Formats: sequence, structure tokens, C-alpha cells
Amino acid sequence: MSLSDDRIKDRFSEWLRDLARHMARSGRYCSWRVIQIELRFMQGIREAATCFSDPSIRNELDGLCREAQKRGGPIFMSPARSESGLPAPGC
Repeated sequence: MSLSDDRIKDRFSEWLRDLARHMARSGRYCSWRVIQIELRFMQGIREAATCFSDPSIRNELDGLCREAQKRGGPIFMSPARSESGLPAPGC
């Protein structure tokens, strides 16, 4: 892989993370996992499988999701409900 290829890959990864941040701020997602699923399986971006391996980006996205939902934005995927009717852990 050449230096040019590395730069392209780095730029693509940064673009993908910026897209994920935008999605998190929308209030439509409850966690980084849901964003990853949307990008990877619904949008067909295979690189999303490895783009979120860093815990710091995961924490950042989860925080952005929480803040956006506090503002009352729409939620794309409603949190799963446990048998008690309360949201399941993780969302």
C-alpha cells in the first residue's frame, strides 16, 4: 500500500467518523452500535465494521446520541424493552 493509499484510507475513515457524528447529533440513534449497523448493513459501507473499534469514538458517539435525545430529537431505533417494560441496557 502506498503513502497515497494510506492518505485516502485515513481521509475515508475520518469522513466516516464525521458522518457518524452527524448521525449521532440527529437524535435518531440511541448508540454507536445502531449507527454502525445503519452504516454497515443498511448503507452497505463495509468499512464501518472496523471504523468504530476505538473506544474513544464509541464513547463520543454515545455521548452525542444521549445529548441529542435529551433535546427531544426523533429516535430512529427505539430502545429495546425488557420484560419489565423498561429500556434494555445499552440504549
